[in-house]
Amino acid sequence: MPKLEVFLDYSCPFCKSGYGYLTELLPEFPNAVIELKPVEAHPKNEEPGHRPWVDLAVQGGLFVKASGGDEIAYTERLIKLIHSENRQSVEDIGVLTKCAAEVGLDAAAFGEALQSGKYAQALLDANDYAYETQKVWAVPTFVSGGKRIDAVANVGVTKAQLRELLQELYG
Repeated sequence: MPKLEVFLDYSCPFCKSGYGYLTELLPEFPNAVIELKPVEAHPKNEEPGHRPWVDLAVQGGLFVKASGGDEIAYTERLIKLIHSENRQSVEDIGVLTKCAAEVGLDAAAFGEALQSGKYAQALLDANDYAYETQKVWAVPTFVSGGKRIDAVANVGVTKAQLRELLQELYG
């Protein structure tokens, strides 16, 4: 079964929409194999004035993946934190650690991983894989082999586009 890589930035409003479409459509495609690929749309070292920075949140997502945690729950929780009226800072390790605990992760191990920078290089590698290897130019982007949906800058993707791709891959 083909794997669908989903490149997204937790703070991107277009990623929020695209991810929402994906979660709405997945029940129609029970055989779908999804691999979340969190990245920074605006890396701190390249765009120092663009906020919020999600470098720590992405490192947290890489911790979740490495520890076998629930990536979907973590992603949904972060999107909610960032895009709700009660927005919280994902640049705060305490906020991220609380989020991790809420989705069943070992909060102490999670916090230590972020404090120590354990996943800092993995973050750079994830960005490199997205932007250099897979040629992602805007997020969200959905890739499976030679099939892909690239976001349109300042628009994102449509639910119809995503449904068509899922139908091709898993229908």
